[in-house]
Amino acid sequence: MVDDLYYTRRRDPALSHFLEDFRTILDGGERGRALLDALRTPLDRLLDSRGWLEEAFLRAIPGEVATWALYRSHEPDLCLFTMVVPPGMRTRVHNHLTDGWVALLRGGQVEHIYRRVDDGSRPGVAELERVSADPVAEGELTPLLHPDLDIHAVETTSAGASVSLHVLANDLGTVERQTFDPEARTVKSFVSGYSNVDGASAIGRSDRSGS
Repeated sequence: MVDDLYYTRRRDPALSHFLEDFRTILDGGERGRALLDALRTPLDRLLDSRGWLEEAFLRAIPGEVATWALYRSHEPDLCLFTMVVPPGMRTRVHNHLTDGWVALLRGGQVEHIYRRVDDGSRPGVAELERVSADPVAEGELTPLLHPDLDIHAVETTSAGASVSLHVLANDLGTVERQTFDPEARTVKSFVSGYSNVDGASAIGRSDRSGS
């Protein structure tokens, strides 16, 4: 059996305790809003702790949206990663196909939330409606719920890069999911990978982050 993958040098107790709590909640069958509710207290404890997140996972890549894998389960049904969006940049509109939380650790963002209004029956075509454009402040948590609250784009509004922690019930970098162009009404499938993991389709790849 392939072991879980840690990309942090430090095996901090706060992170270990959070992952144990997350595994217990998942194994208990919680999904959707119940999963998010159950995760909130353990996640708050993790975010209140100090020293578990290394600077290597907060760094920006000029001109790119960076995603730094912190932990991936062998199932694969659990991942933690940071996303670093340089100032003035905006992600593509995308989905996640799972439930989870996003915590803004540094900087400021606006989250553009979309809802799909067509039935998905036309290949390559997707009609989206923008639901809201909400500012996100440092320290704030935003939910991801599939399929009702799962499509968004985020842009950095701060002078420096924004850094968010993603806590998801899948291995997002290896999942074939979708990116959307609301104006053109198009949808394309993609696999995002991670900035510090070689390969995008399987767990067990070598680490090239130096972290």
